[in-house]
Formats: sequence, C-alpha cells, structure tokens
Amino acid sequence: MKKIVLILTMILALIGLASCKTDDASKNKDKKETKVVDKKVENFENKNYKDYVDLDDIVRDTSSLGGANSKYYDKYIDYIAPNGKPIRIMAAPKVSDEQLLKAYNVLSFYLTNHGKYDKTAIANSMADKGALLQMPNGADGQSDVKGSALSGQPLYQNETPVAGSKWYIENDYSHRDASYEEIFHMVHDTGVGISQNPAAMPELTEKIKAGMEKALPKEKSDWGKKGLWGLGSREWLIELSKEASLEQEYIVSGIDSFYGLWEAYSESDKGMWGMYVPKTRAQVKELDAPAYEVITTFLGENLSYMERIAPEFEGTFKMNFDSKRPYTFKSQYLQNARLTGDKNSNLEGNELDNILIGNKGNNTIDGKGGNDVVQFSGASSEYTISKNGDKVVVKDNGGRDGENTLLNIEVLRFKDKDLIVSEM
Repeated sequence: MKKIVLILTMILALIGLASCKTDDASKNKDKKETKVVDKKVENFENKNYKDYVDLDDIVRDTSSLGGANSKYYDKYIDYIAPNGKPIRIMAAPKVSDEQLLKAYNVLSFYLTNHGKYDKTAIANSMADKGALLQMPNGADGQSDVKGSALSGQPLYQNETPVAGSKWYIENDYSHRDASYEEIFHMVHDTGVGISQNPAAMPELTEKIKAGMEKALPKEKSDWGKKGLWGLGSREWLIELSKEASLEQEYIVSGIDSFYGLWEAYSESDKGMWGMYVPKTRAQVKELDAPAYEVITTFLGENLSYMERIAPEFEGTFKMNFDSKRPYTFKSQYLQNARLTGDKNSNLEGNELDNILIGNKGNNTIDGKGGNDVVQFSGASSEYTISKNGDKVVVKDNGGRDGENTLLNIEVLRFKDKDLIVSEM
C-alpha cells in the first residue's frame, strides 16, 4: 500500500511540474502580440509589425455559397466586422486577385476609425444587414453576370484599376476608378444610413444631406443647370430623387475629386464627368465646404491603407507629385504602398510618414520626406544589412524580399524588432 501511495504521489508531482511548464509557456506566448487578419493568426515579437491582407486571404472555393453566387463568382474575401460577422466581397473569374484585394483595402479604409469617428457601429450594421460587394466581369450593362447574380452592390471589373497598372498609370477614363464611389455607396446605404433609411450614424447622414441640398439649386427647374453638382444631368437627378439616392451620389463626387481621381481628366474643367464643379482637392475645400468637412473628419486627408502596386509594374512608382507623371495626381495621397510580384521595380514615398514594402525582386526604395518605415517578411537575423553613408542595403538570405537599396528611410521593420537607421 505504501508503495502505491508513493507512486501516486510521484505521478501527481510530475503532472504538477508539467502543468507549471505549460503555464510558463503560455505566459511567455502571451508576451507576443497576436495579429489577426481575416483567417490568419500569427504571433510577432515586434508589436509594430503589421500583417497586411494578401493573396492567401482569398477564398477560392465558392461552392458553399450556392445558387448564382457559386455559378458566377469563383473567389471571395471577407472583411470581418467587430461583431464577428463578415462583409463579403465576391469576384467573377475575369476579376484579378489584385482587383479583389484593392476592393478589400478601400472598404477597410472606409471602416477604419478616424478622428472622433468610431466606426464599429457602422461595420456591425453592414454585417448585420448582409452588406455584399459583388465584382462582376466586364462593365455595367456589358457583363455576363446579370439578374439574380447581382444581389449586392456592384463594382465592375473594367472600373477597378489597380495602382501601377496600365489603366492607372495612363489615367484611362474608359476604365475609370469607380471603387471609391461604389464601395462608399455600400458603406453609406447599409452602415452610415441615409435620411430615408437611418442606420448607425444619423449625425453624419444629416451632414451629407445638408451638403447635397446646398449643392443643388432650390428650384427643381434649375437642377442640372445651376449649382455645384449634377450639371447637365437633370433627368438623372430626378431619377435619383425618386430612388432616394441623391445623397449617396453627391458625396462620392466630392470623395473622388478630393483624392485626385479627376484632376487628370482632360475633357472638362470639372470633376465626375463634368457634373461636379470642384475638380481638385483645393476646389472641394473652396467651393463645397460641407463635403470637405465630411471627408476630412470621417475619412482623413490621406489614403492610409496599404496600397498594392500591380505585379506587372516596371520602373519607379512615385507617391510624390510629379507634373510629368499625371497619375501622381492620385498617388500623392497614398500613405503606404508595397510592390508586388518579382520585377526589379522601385518605389518613392512622399512627405508623409510612409510604410513601404518591396517585392521579391531587387528594389530601390526612397522614402523622401517624413519618418519612413520599410517592412520586411522575416526576422532581422534572416537578412544581411549594410550601411554606407545615407544608403542602407538589406538582402534577404531566404530569397523572399530580394535585395533592397534604401534611401531616406528611418526604420527597418522586421518581425522580431525595429532597427533605427540612425543608430546603426
């Protein structure tokens, strides 16, 4: 009996020791920050490190969606609202992966807290209402995706240029960027709310409505002839009025001009196909103060998501304004950007505090002004780093990030730590 008791005591002691070791391991694990992006969970020792949405976040099996969604769409990605429910973005086969990720990033930008605006309730409202962005093949009226397959907010393939693509660089308005417009329609309708259908942000709803009313003439007989918005489009305005869509169409005209989407448009001195008087950010501020106030307080002056540069891009992508490159009317408002693919392309920041990322090729990355960060894929021990004056060369020994030549960069960001260039 004494032997049995002794054996049991030893077993219990061993169990207790194992439990302590497990607890210690859990405590050590808790010291690392857990990053959650869609369905990925990774532990980073560097709390500054961010795991941005990427190709492996795309779901490529739509069979579980059923019906028209399975028939016409072959991939999707979910933006997870704070309440744990998805806001889904579905794409048809001709829509590229990069176009799908562009839509995700624009949506995430609109739903990121800014200033006094906590957007939790907006995102939750959208998820509760089943907000759905659908990206059909082709263009509006020319797509093979029709009827019941268009049950959500559409954003067409031919109206979603990716930064660095031919459409983007050449400011091809036959493939104009409708992503900011269409995605904000979805956020407005199902999250913020409109005056005829209130949702999570009635105060903002009223501000947008007040701006729309100020932009239109008081007399309907003058619609399309006078005012700031809807010029030359009287019948369209009347149709929007019947559909309760005036507010939504008004504010996106301001958003597009504010972020530089129409400044290169040569067929009119106005924005949004000539319908909206302000064409530039300065003109929005001067001529349409209500829109300017809504945009700057709700969204912010700069596009703060991580912009993905198209993998086919070659050369130097500029985020600083250059009159010789009219695409920079748009790119000057980007705060963060990453090269994708494997071409030996380069990246130039602007005066903002940029976060910049290279691709698998060999890149020269120039932060220009501001306090700039270049982020890498792995831990600092996996790279060879050399510094010569103001130039830093970082070579990935694992072949993921290629060789990066860095200028005007203040911080090197790895998964385990940040390295301050001035202290190297």
